[in-house]
Amino acid sequence: MSEKKFYSGQECPKTAKYGQYSDRTDQYSGAEYDRNVDKGEKFPPSLNNHHFREK
Repeated sequence: MSEKKFYSGQECPKTAKYGQYSDRTDQYSGAEYDRNVDKGEKFPPSLNNHHFREK
């Protein structure tokens, strides 16, 4: 699993599945919030105070 953090609106560097994690606790939000994002697309809106990381 990659440790690089991505935020909503950033350009995706690699087509992959991304999970959402809390900015404060780094806790995984669960599979229901995972998103498939294609390279070059922008990351979608996330939960409040959360970031994306590659799964």
